[in-house]
Order: sequence, then structure tokens, then C-alpha cells
Amino acid sequence: MIRLGLRLTLDGGREAAIRLILTAAAVAVGACLLLITLAGINAVNIQNARYAWLATSAASAPPGAASRLLGGRPTGRDPLWWQLRADYYGDQLIGRIDVAATGPDSPVPPGLPRLPGPGQFYASPALSRLLRTTPAAQLGDRFPGHQIGTIGAAALPAPNSLIIVVGHSPGQLSRAPGAQKVTSIQTIPPSSCNGSNCSVQGSINANGIDLILSVVAAALLFPVLIFMAAATRLSAARREQRFAAMRLAGATPRQVSVISAIESAVAAIIGVAAGFGLFFLLRPAVATVPFTGAPFFTSDLSLSLPDILLVAVGVPAAAAVAALVTLRRVQISPLGVSRRVTPPAPRAWRLIPLLAGVAELAFFI
Repeated sequence: MIRLGLRLTLDGGREAAIRLILTAAAVAVGACLLLITLAGINAVNIQNARYAWLATSAASAPPGAASRLLGGRPTGRDPLWWQLRADYYGDQLIGRIDVAATGPDSPVPPGLPRLPGPGQFYASPALSRLLRTTPAAQLGDRFPGHQIGTIGAAALPAPNSLIIVVGHSPGQLSRAPGAQKVTSIQTIPPSSCNGSNCSVQGSINANGIDLILSVVAAALLFPVLIFMAAATRLSAARREQRFAAMRLAGATPRQVSVISAIESAVAAIIGVAAGFGLFFLLRPAVATVPFTGAPFFTSDLSLSLPDILLVAVGVPAAAAVAALVTLRRVQISPLGVSRRVTPPAPRAWRLIPLLAGVAELAFFI
């Protein structure tokens, strides 16, 4: 029956080919949206983690920091003078971090090969371009010294982040208002801050971020899953008539179910493969959309192994189950289709999910 199902699906004439293409195309769109949603959640978490080092302060040093390692280097042996402040160029925010090492083992922020010395600074790629194209009197003169490199992506929340790390001598920075000694660089992102061993001012705690991501996932995933389930029912009436004819010819309900499941699963597998291709094609464009107020790096829109398995295995399985559900009339009786060609009108209870969704949206707004 499996061989027969594959033959009817792939070599069943023009009508079967059109049904296969339409179903696969619909599943591809749904799978692509599902992948974008899952990758978006991962990107939000990755972007959020890159804010951690900017929350470094004396209060954020965990117990025993002097004996821990950060990036293979010991931390806390030589304190680091640290001052974080905000600067502006027009309406663009510039994050400025002034540092001064007190010894060779002072902690080094992520994205830097080493700490800048007095009269040196590192700038993010976006700020480096801005410094090159802006008159020094308007921007460059604010930062003493000369640029010795660019800040790596590991320290940048977004590709367009404007961040600069300026080096000073300990004696100079120790007299600056707000400067403090730190023994380690903060590694706890705002979403993981539990109120201890972290200092993330103005951030959202873990429960708040989890709630927001859950609402976003539910708001996007359920329509996508419903859309893909509906796609597997394309030409449902014509399929029911064909399967009813097979029942009259002697096919058992189980044999008809196998053929239907194969037909839907093949279309879903083709659609999922196309959905992955569509996702990677659209990923650079999706990364530029500022879902969190800032764009993502393209690499941040990544998929974990569970995400891949969820879509690659779950979607074809869901398509096969949906196909079996649509055959319940044929399985009851081969003449069931002729008695119920016109489906019953929708009932009022179907409005309950819609009203519940509207109420949930109104609550969070």
C-alpha cells in the first residue's frame, strides 16, 4: 500500500500533481513562518546575552570571582577601573566605556583582544564608520587618543550598535565621577538576572521575558499550525470521493488511511524542505527588522536541533494526522461521502477561540 500511495501521489496525473504542488507550497509558507518564529526567539535571547557586559559594576562581581576564568584568562587578580556613560550624536545613542587596567591580569571585555591603554580606544564597526564620515569637531574630538581596532560582534547587541571603549591611566580614571573598580566582567544577561550577583538597571527580569516570548510564540505558532493543517485538506471533497470509490472497490479503511497519510506526508516533506530553503533565503532580510528596537545579526537567527526536529518531523506527522481526521466519514462507510457531500454549516461554538484570542490580546495591550 505504501508503494501504491507513492505512485498515486507522484504519478497520479495532472490533478494529483496540482494538489501536491499547492499543498507543498502552502506547507512551505507555514513552515517558513514557523522557522522564523523559532529563530526569532533564539535571536532575542542571543541579543539579550550581549547586553550583559554593559551591566558590569562593582556590585555585579560574583563571589569567588578572583579564582574564576573568563575566556581562558583569570579574572579579579588586578581590578579594572570602569566607567559606563551615555553619549549622543544627534538622536543616536553612543555607549561609552572608559577603562583603566591596574595590572596585566585586569579583566578584558568581550570583543576585545586586549584592554586599550591611555590614549587608545576601540570602536564598534558602526561607530568607526561614523567617525570616518563625521567632522572631528562634531564627534571625534570627544574621544581622546586614536583608534587601535574594532569591537567584535560578541560585544555588540546589534550590527548598528554605537559603542566605544576608551583607555585611560588608573590615576586619571580613578578621579572621574562614577568610576569604580571591578574584578570581573558581567556575564549574566538581563533575562537571567535573579536579583543576586547581577546589576542590570532598567532591565526585564527572567519571568517577564519568558512571559513575553510565550505570548509571542502562542500568537504566531498557533495560526501557523492551523494554516498548515488546513493546507493538508486542499481538495478534501474530491479526495473523499476518490477514497470512497476505493472503499467500494474493496479497499479496507486501514488501506485507505495509509494511502491518504502517505499523500499528505509526501506533500508536507516537500513543503518543509522548501520551507527551510525559504527561511535561509529570507533570513538576511528578517534580521534587519528591529523586533526589539534594534536589528539582529544574521547569525543570531539560528535554529537549535530541537527546533529543526520540531519542524522537520512534527509538520509531516501533523499533516498525516490531519489527513486521517479528514477521512473519518469515509472510514465509517464508503457511502458516507454521498450522504454528506455538503458539509454542515459552522456552529456558534467556533467563535469561542476567536473571542478568547481577542480577550487575551486586549489584556496584554
